[in-house]
Amino acid sequence: MSLRFGTLFSLSGLVLAALVVTGAASRGQSTSGTAPSLASLKASEYTRQNDGRRGELVNYSELLDLINSCRAYSKGINLLPQFHEPILTRGETGIAVFRKVSPSVVLVVMANFKDDKLSETGLGTGAILDQSGYVLTNWHVVNGYQSGVIFLKPVSGTELPENSAYGLKVIAFNKQADLALLKIEKPPAGLPGVKLGDISLIQVAQDIHIIGHPHGQLWSYSTGVVSQIRDNYDWKYEDGSKHQAKVLQMQTAIIPGNSGGPVLDNNGNMLGLVAMSEEGQNLDYAIAIDVIKDFVSRAMAVKSRGVEPSAQNPSGAQYSGHTTGLSVTKTVYAEFVVYTVRDGKGTPIELVAETSDGVTLTGIRPNAFGGFSDWSYKLPSGKTVVVKSGGTGADAIMAGPKS
Repeated sequence: MSLRFGTLFSLSGLVLAALVVTGAASRGQSTSGTAPSLASLKASEYTRQNDGRRGELVNYSELLDLINSCRAYSKGINLLPQFHEPILTRGETGIAVFRKVSPSVVLVVMANFKDDKLSETGLGTGAILDQSGYVLTNWHVVNGYQSGVIFLKPVSGTELPENSAYGLKVIAFNKQADLALLKIEKPPAGLPGVKLGDISLIQVAQDIHIIGHPHGQLWSYSTGVVSQIRDNYDWKYEDGSKHQAKVLQMQTAIIPGNSGGPVLDNNGNMLGLVAMSEEGQNLDYAIAIDVIKDFVSRAMAVKSRGVEPSAQNPSGAQYSGHTTGLSVTKTVYAEFVVYTVRDGKGTPIELVAETSDGVTLTGIRPNAFGGFSDWSYKLPSGKTVVVKSGGTGADAIMAGPKS
């Protein structure tokens, strides 16, 4: 049995908070002069719609993705204040490799939402491949999670906006080789990509360098040596998933949280991607670079990606109502209730989603792509998360104003 290096976190104390409806009058969209409060939306009388249902602007799965992105951000932002640039003691080569490549290493935080409650979140490491925002990580880092976010390495300290997170999309994966290709939805300019090495140049006993997030200790450095190159190596994880690939057997210090971290040579070229360890044997393994190159080239070349199809959106019970001169469509799902508010002309003003915990997510400023440009996610503590979107997904996520 092998240990995978994605760390799971239970966030039992984190719940979704109700979205606070902002004033629509300031946007010139409300016929009444004031946008309805959540309380008034809930208190309004509704009639069940049996025919002529009006489709939701943002569907169930898209709302779930937004909620999970905010949840993942909340987990990551709690880790960032603990980050300090490591003090390197391994010599000039290690220092040079870390300084060169660490900006190309990202924190991947994933989250799930089930039965009206947060089930768990997980974190792992990823490596930026190019400035267009492609990120390489392990299949097991993202498997089983509905959505997540990517944090870039802070330039210094933990001040925003440098620590804002970015929405991600799973582009492709190879379960057998334990690889996944992600894409930052709206990548910032100037992303530094790590250079891919050559399998033919890897030598047994050569020095290697690893950067990752062991046990949530962000952007940590470790070093070691290549012990051997193993063809068609078989392993499995605690969940029973079975894998096979060419791997680098390593003698180095890697622990949970290092998953998806690059294995580097003295010039900062990637030789492999950290995957797992054999418990009790002090044997560590990384997916070899030639397997990575083949996977990445195929994933980028094929337009029809190999991503598992998402579950179909459930059909929520839909109701129509009115409040303060505005029309409201209420859609009831098992996990949350959605209120879509429109003016007298039928133009969307905002969307409010509330869970049974009394938690809210609010979208305002409808965009041209069927979603809302600005979202607000509010926690019971009063803390807020702000999401910017050019479509229906999360592009950039950041801390909101303090209450």
